[in-house]
Amino acid sequence: MPSSPRPIVRLSTVEAYNKWADVYDHDGNILQLHDDLSFAATIPLIFTTHPPHRLLDIGCGTGRNTLKLFHALPADAEIIAVDVSEGMMRKAQERLSVAKDIVANDTRKVTWILHDINDPSTALSGRTGIVGAVVSTLVLEHLYLDRFFAEVAAVLGKGGWLYLTSMHPEQGAVSRAGFVGSEDGKEIKIQGVSFNHQISDILAEARKVGLRLEGEVEERGVDDVEHAKRLGRRAEKWIGVKMHVKMTFFMQ
Repeated sequence: MPSSPRPIVRLSTVEAYNKWADVYDHDGNILQLHDDLSFAATIPLIFTTHPPHRLLDIGCGTGRNTLKLFHALPADAEIIAVDVSEGMMRKAQERLSVAKDIVANDTRKVTWILHDINDPSTALSGRTGIVGAVVSTLVLEHLYLDRFFAEVAAVLGKGGWLYLTSMHPEQGAVSRAGFVGSEDGKEIKIQGVSFNHQISDILAEARKVGLRLEGEVEERGVDDVEHAKRLGRRAEKWIGVKMHVKMTFFMQ
């Protein structure tokens, strides 16, 4: 007989990610793999043409991309890493501290800020100033679109760029970010608060604050059985479904 589905426990986003932090980097998440591929195909090129002196990483998580961005920055540059989860940020700080030990006399700077973008009573811009680039990967589904783009518009200087990735609405229609944990010795699915943002809505909010889409919207999924085999054991159930969306914007 098929096994019973795991019960779902829904927590606040902060609580969910604090619990997720210990396993986030090695739980076989296919969406993260798509994100890594998209990052590798885009970020090195844009750093070549538009290297930022100050970069804001919104939703730094465990530092999975923060470390890559740190190594890509020019000398004396700064990366400002922001997250709402203390547990995730602690992992990122550990990861970056090791990197700084490896790079002797490193002049690049990392600033860490705990911040809830969904909270309208606090503004990130007052703590960061103006930056030349904003990177936010796999975070948008937890945020209100108007709050996110208002924060980006307040900190991103003219000619600066935004690299943005999110769960694709096709996947978002049937799933939300979460992981398998345990409670009383039984497996449970732990999820935070998520919104299934449509691509058209994301683009509309970006236009409102003066962001211009560069190139096309990139959509990634699992094409077929062979593609699923290359992506890993958890990919087969997503065959035919778009999972990941990427957009790059410039501030006009």
